[in-house]
Amino acid sequence: MLYRRALTREMGLTTGAVLTVLIAIALVILFIRLLGDVARGELANEAVFAFLGFSLLYFLPVLMTISLFAGVLMPLSRMWRDSEMVVWFNAGLSLAQWLRPVLAFALPFSLVILLLTLALNPWLQGKKNEYRDDLKARSESALIAPGLFAESSAGERVYYVESLNPLTGIVRNVFMQSRIDGQLGLVVAREGNHTELPDGSRYLVFKQGRRYEGTPGRLDYRVVEFERYWMRLDPVATGGRDINIRQKPAGDLLADPTPAARAELLWRLGVPLSALVLAVMAIPLSFVNTRARRSYGLVTALLLYFVYNNLLSLTQAWVAQGRFNPWAGMASAHFVMLLAAAALFYWRGRRYGLRWRRT
Repeated sequence: MLYRRALTREMGLTTGAVLTVLIAIALVILFIRLLGDVARGELANEAVFAFLGFSLLYFLPVLMTISLFAGVLMPLSRMWRDSEMVVWFNAGLSLAQWLRPVLAFALPFSLVILLLTLALNPWLQGKKNEYRDDLKARSESALIAPGLFAESSAGERVYYVESLNPLTGIVRNVFMQSRIDGQLGLVVAREGNHTELPDGSRYLVFKQGRRYEGTPGRLDYRVVEFERYWMRLDPVATGGRDINIRQKPAGDLLADPTPAARAELLWRLGVPLSALVLAVMAIPLSFVNTRARRSYGLVTALLLYFVYNNLLSLTQAWVAQGRFNPWAGMASAHFVMLLAAAALFYWRGRRYGLRWRRT
C-alpha cells in the first residue's frame, strides 16, 4: 500500500499543477481572441467574461485529458530517473501491478470528464447561444467602443465615440451616420447616452449637437441644431433558435438515428475513454534509461496523444458522413490504442526483465 499512496499523492499534485497551467494558458488565448471580437464590434464589452467562461468549460474536458496523461507520466518518469522503480521491482512488484493505483486515480477523473461532455457542456452551449441571441436583441449602444467605428446589425447606422464613461454610460464627442428611407443623415453631438422608457422602448439621446441631412454631392444640405435628439432603437429580431447538435442532451442523441447525432455521441463518449487509455499507456511510456539519463518516452507520448486525438476526429468525421458504422467507429480508435498499450507493456516487460506477477 505504500507505493500506491505515494504514487497517488504525486499524481494528484502533478495533475493539478498541469491543469492549472493549461487553464491559465487557455484563459489568456481565449481572452485575447474575445478582445479582438470586441475591437471589431462583434461582441459587447460586458459579454467578454461570460463568453470566456463558456469557452473555457467547452475545452475543459480536453485540458483535463492532457493533464491526466501528464499527471501519470511525469511521476512515473521521475521514479525511473531516481531508480525508485528498480527498488519497487526488487521488492516484488511487477509492471502490471502499477495498473491498479493508476486506474484508481484515473477513473474518477474520467467520470468527471464524462459528466462534462455528456451533460454540462451541451447545457452550457445552449445557454451560450441564448445569451448571444439576447445580446443581438439588445441596444446597439452595447456594441459601441471608444475610438472605433461600430456598425449596427442591420447596417443602417455607423457610430463613433471618442470616450466612454463606464460608470454612467455617457459617451463624449459622438458621430453617427444613418440612412433612413434613402435619406443620408449625419449627427454630431457633444455627448449622448442610452435611455429606456417605462414602456420598454429604447432610445439613443444625443445632447448639444447638429444633424445634417441631404444627398452626397449636392449643396442643399439641411442643418438642424438641437439640445436633445432622440433616436428610437428598434429591437433586433433574432428569429427562432436553431438547436445545434452540440446542444442536444445525450438522451436526444441516443434517440436520433442520424449520422451527425451518432458522431457527436461518439465524441462525447470518446474523450473520457481516451483519458483512461492514455493513463494506462503512460505506465510503459514513462520508462527512463537511468544510465543514459535520457528518455524518448515524452516525445513518444506526445506523438501518441496527437495520433489518438486525430483518430478520434477522423472516425467522428467518417461517422458523420455515413461512411463508417457508429459503433465500429467508437471502438476502432480505442481498440487500436489499447493494442498499442498492450504491446508497450509486453515490450517493456520482455526487454528489461520486469516480472508480471509477484514472486
